Amino acid sequence: MFTARNSKVVILLICIAALISACSKDKTTEPTAEANPIQMVDVSAIIEQVAPPEYVAPVGSPSTIDSAWLYGDFPLLEGVFGSHEPEALYTNINDFKLSYDILSSTLLVDETGAIILGSYVDSHLVEMENGEIMMHFTAVASALDGPTPVPASAQGVIGTEIDVDYLITVDVTEMPGSIVKIGFTLNDTLQTIAQWDEGTSGDDTQTRLVYSSLDLRDSTFSFRGQGYCQHPINDQWLNGDRFCWAYIITSQANADFSYRMSYTSESTDWSFRYCFLGGGNKDTEFAMKYRPYQPVDATVCDSTWMKDQVFGPNYSEGSGLLTDYDEFLNDDLLFPRSYVPSEMIDNPWAE
Repeated sequence: MFTARNSKVVILLICIAALISACSKDKTTEPTAEANPIQMVDVSAIIEQVAPPEYVAPVGSPSTIDSAWLYGDFPLLEGVFGSHEPEALYTNINDFKLSYDILSSTLLVDETGAIILGSYVDSHLVEMENGEIMMHFTAVASALDGPTPVPASAQGVIGTEIDVDYLITVDVTEMPGSIVKIGFTLNDTLQTIAQWDEGTSGDDTQTRLVYSSLDLRDSTFSFRGQGYCQHPINDQWLNGDRFCWAYIITSQANADFSYRMSYTSESTDWSFRYCFLGGGNKDTEFAMKYRPYQPVDATVCDSTWMKDQVFGPNYSEGSGLLTDYDEFLNDDLLFPRSYVPSEMIDNPWAE
């Protein structure tokens, strides 16, 4: 069966971030205004301050918590707050850090603080699995004249439009066919980053759309995204199976978090949808809900496998009641099938 654990999702941006984060600024081709590095806030670090910590399987005596959350080959918490599965929160946070690296290490501003538009060209020696390789890239910064419409299939998660002022297009000579687009806004009160990328990993076709908005006055944030991975039809994937995910995590001024996530596994012969809800305060107590659906478009969950749990700090057993967390666990918040992509995500900035 094709599940998240079989997925070969390896985002090409790992290489891109590595080469850009260490690039030199003296090769910027244009313009010639007095240039300074852009100053940004690492929103990933703020998300990590509010979200439960990255899940690591416990060692020692069994917990009183339902073992499905903590143990086995694929504990539920690994898929929610881990860093190894493509749908997991920390996987997506770590991938998103690449966007931040691209912007904070590449963009320059003039003496008034305005972003310098134009092409940033450089090269960098990158350590690969099979040795070192010189990567050559161009990052083109251009101004946008209005909000960017969001593709219809992503509007349930991202919203109807992305209000960003600049577009950064990254092209890597050694990665023909890959596309990376990053929308960006930075002012006295707001920092917004939106990224769409498309490429291949082996024979898989992949695409993502990610959106982050941070209020610089009180650290209120919204972090949301979708991902799609399509396996080809071959001896391993006889039906061209696909794996897709979507998530939203929000917080108000470094207080409680609210998290919604769903992922799907689909083939010609079977399909599943797995939904999670959660919320509360990671330092005191929070609650989680898990609901599986089969087939993927079922409207009633498989009650045999559904789970509910109240957690204390570091995934200890909580003492509160599930009813204390109705605002986070209401079934109306579960992602419907339409919120998880079932086809490649369109480029919002397509020409």
